[in-house]
Amino acid sequence: MDQLILASKSPRRREILDKICIPYIVYGAKIDETDDQKGDIRSFVIGISKRKVDAVVPHFSSGLVLGVDTVVAFQNRILGKPRDGEEAKRYLQILNGNSHEVLSGITVRDAASGVGYSSVSETSVCFATLNRTEIDRYIEIGEWFDKAGGYAIQGAASLFIEQISGSFYNVMGLPVEELYRLLQRFSYFDSAGKYRPVKKL
Repeated sequence: MDQLILASKSPRRREILDKICIPYIVYGAKIDETDDQKGDIRSFVIGISKRKVDAVVPHFSSGLVLGVDTVVAFQNRILGKPRDGEEAKRYLQILNGNSHEVLSGITVRDAASGVGYSSVSETSVCFATLNRTEIDRYIEIGEWFDKAGGYAIQGAASLFIEQISGSFYNVMGLPVEELYRLLQRFSYFDSAGKYRPVKKL
């Protein structure tokens, strides 16, 4: 089995990989993720995940490169990472009492052969109706920083979530169910479901 290479420095994605005990190394992709959305959101997130992989693959002669892009969307509008607390508050006011979607594009490519596969994970998240004090208190905590949509489902924002439909880990930034299916296509696991020995880079 070749080494898994995470094309991201996201601490949340590293945390998830650690939780599911998949060995990996980090090589952060340097791409511009501020491009305007073109086409539908599913195509957009897959495109970004592929670009992350494209940026990392040339640096390795072997290994499976993993690229992921996660967005929060409400009524087909992407709510990115807030620039400041005021924008984070506006995002929470939009999500307040509503359901929204979290979509992740995920791509895994073999650096040696160039063979790759991509898919999309989609989760519906229903926010409770919050009052002004609850929103202000959450903004003061600062958890919104560097979080798509301005909230972290694994943190204090979990208090505001009434229901989710789909992958919880997708909302955190790495849909492990989709990752598992893609890795299986590379025979990453043996017949007993265990990881094959890692081939050092």
